[in-house]
Amino acid sequence: MHKIMVFAVTLLAANSALARDRPIRSCEKAPLLAEIQKLLPDHVIGEIADVEPKPVEKLPQFPRGIWMRSSSSLTCVVVVLDETGKAQDAIVSYPSRMGLTEQEKQVILSVQWTPAQLGGQARPSLVSMDFETR
Repeated sequence: MHKIMVFAVTLLAANSALARDRPIRSCEKAPLLAEIQKLLPDHVIGEIADVEPKPVEKLPQFPRGIWMRSSSSLTCVVVVLDETGKAQDAIVSYPSRMGLTEQEKQVILSVQWTPAQLGGQARPSLVSMDFETR
């Protein structure tokens, strides 16, 4: 799985020059989301699963640097979950030029989720987290 994610991040970085960072209002329109979905076709989008993944505990306080570095009022992070709800990776899908620091990534990966279910079966999934300033 780790090799797949390294490949995915490398491919996303290469494609980020192609992604347009026009302002968006919803992470559903994040430029790199479709690319992540193509790289992980066996992962169901959490929001469209029969049973949507949910955090097991209250979400931790996320580092403010995510907002400060993005130069955008909205930052979108896709969390890759395995079929048990364990976070495997976290990838910024908007703005495409931004990446997470190791500390930010570890905070996001520390969150345990309930598994997504489709047709009564637990499935690996993708969860979009929105970090928004107002």
